[in-house]
Amino acid sequence: MKTFFTSILFIFTIQLSSAQNVIQELQDYIQSVREGSFAPVPQSLLSETEQAEELLNALKTYQADSNSVIRTRAYNIGKRLGQGHPVQAIRQQAINQQIKALADADIGLRVKAINALTGFKNTDFTSNQEQRIINGLNAAMPHLEKYAMLVGYMNNDAAIAPLKQVEQQISSGWTKFNIQLALARRGDKQATTAVLNKMKTATINDDFIYDLSPLLVYTRNKEVFKFLEDIIFSEEANCNSANPNRSVDILCGYRLLEYMAPAIEGSPLTVDEYGELEVTNYEQALQDFRDWLLQNPNYSLVENTY
Repeated sequence: MKTFFTSILFIFTIQLSSAQNVIQELQDYIQSVREGSFAPVPQSLLSETEQAEELLNALKTYQADSNSVIRTRAYNIGKRLGQGHPVQAIRQQAINQQIKALADADIGLRVKAINALTGFKNTDFTSNQEQRIINGLNAAMPHLEKYAMLVGYMNNDAAIAPLKQVEQQISSGWTKFNIQLALARRGDKQATTAVLNKMKTATINDDFIYDLSPLLVYTRNKEVFKFLEDIIFSEEANCNSANPNRSVDILCGYRLLEYMAPAIEGSPLTVDEYGELEVTNYEQALQDFRDWLLQNPNYSLVENTY
């Protein structure tokens, strides 16, 4: 029995020492930033999983710092610790910190927090966290279009009424369109129709693929995806080759694959850890994807990613 308790004490001492070392490394890094260093965050901090809770707790002090640079670094570390962590409770702790950043005095930091939250699966959010984000929506806020799409990303139909209320306060333009995208994400039929009506007059070219198709994919709306399927099957070469030495028009479907395929459950095209398609022959990949769509017309969409 004595040996057992000795072993437990030894393990506890090791863990305590490890936590202290990690916290000290964080303190040293933040101090270097305060002194003007532009050094990246030590990888040893970002890869730390065992002491993630201790690190997240330690970051709270720096997230309340009067220096916006320190706050930005602290929130960034918290985001990166949380997004890749295997334990949901840790991810939710990191989400809490990013929700707090949504109210930061620095508007740029608020935008970073919006972007950070979209990097978590929406199944990671608690109901309370979803509601806090939804409650933060108002028509006068900076970067309303980004925030509205974050609200639409929440897997909670309580988002619909506030989004509709804000939409009615915006007369027209890009912001209103983004709110309609958010509503389409939540399955609102009126907003879905509005989005598709705008697409009827859109010119399908490189600008459309790079600027608009990621927004349409965001909706995870089958009616919108049917519109995107038309581009996949189109034989009109309205896009430019990515090869600067080969000035030739190509099918826009090649470009659209990169955005559309990862959002479909069971897609025959896979992506790497950075979200890039693992494709060497795009002509074959497009044909394979077309064949798969024909064979699987009732496919499901990946709902838990942004």
